[in-house]
Amino acid sequence: MTPRTPTQNQALRASTRARILEGALNVFGRYGYGEASIRMIAKEAGIAPGLLYSHFPGKAELLRAIFERSMEDVRLSFAEASAPGPDPSLETLIRSSFAIMRSNLRFWRLSYSIRMQESVVKALGPDLPAWTREILGVLESLFRAEGAPDPALEAAILFGAIDGICHHYALDPAHYPLDAVTETLAAKYRSKGRKPATSGKPGKANSGKKLKPEPGKAEHHVRKQRART
Repeated sequence: MTPRTPTQNQALRASTRARILEGALNVFGRYGYGEASIRMIAKEAGIAPGLLYSHFPGKAELLRAIFERSMEDVRLSFAEASAPGPDPSLETLIRSSFAIMRSNLRFWRLSYSIRMQESVVKALGPDLPAWTREILGVLESLFRAEGAPDPALEAAILFGAIDGICHHYALDPAHYPLDAVTETLAAKYRSKGRKPATSGKPGKANSGKKLKPEPGKAEHHVRKQRART
């Protein structure tokens, strides 16, 4: 039997880790974080408990890994919004947030199912508000760059809107009108707080021609990100 290459070993380890995380999400959602055990999670993932322990020391670390996994998607949407390009950053952020969530819908459905459990909030401790501060901090910087008069308030509003929309879509993707909601919210923020760019001549602004969104752009970045892990 030919030994596996380092690349194959890395891919196998990443695949096993993903199975463990999904198994943990299923068990936490079904029985509650407080009642879940490593043995239950290993059985759900179809692996031996010893193999699970080679990836995670315990269920607390598993829980943090799940929420760090969700932050990967959030940070990816921020990277899209901050990338150089002609599209307004807030509109790009909105579109990429929903596209990324949709491409990882199963994960987000399971994640939303456990995030309000009291035992989960307690186990995460200071990490949970730290992640929230990180998100709000990036949003505030985007609004500040847009020239918004109250970046902190605008950040709180947009964060709540995106998170709420994602939650509703995850609960009922067959009926929630995500595409229409995306277009409406993106339109609201298309020019919010932006200062008109000039062409270099006093009093003459760039043309107000609207740019069409690039469908599939965020999903493409997701696939590239996953391929590297």
